[in-house]
Amino acid sequence: MAKNAPPRALDDAALSDLIAEHTFGALATVKRDGRPHLSTVVYDWDPETRVIRISTTEDRLKVKHVRNNPTVSLYVSSADHWKFAVAEGKAELSEVTRTPDDGDRLYITLRIEKLYGTALDIA
Repeated sequence: MAKNAPPRALDDAALSDLIAEHTFGALATVKRDGRPHLSTVVYDWDPETRVIRISTTEDRLKVKHVRNNPTVSLYVSSADHWKFAVAEGKAELSEVTRTPDDGDRLYITLRIEKLYGTALDIA
């Protein structure tokens, strides 16, 4: 890393590209006591609508948290961890699909209200 190089804010296009380049992130939900709960998730990003969708099952703790408080954040890091993006917003839960093959699945849909992140430039 360049000596004393400050973090560089990423613009909206760079943040969207970073989220699009990856499919894994950490979803932060809010526990009843106000502390964050982090879950590794696989997501799908639609840059046109600024929506992130996460497939999960009804029995997951993150689903319970979203039902109690829809405020969530998704953290995505570059492969080398020198860049990151955070997408914040309110999550919505889809109806549960009950199938013998897939279990009780649903989607968490995150409509982005705020998107931010930085990069540390390496010499």
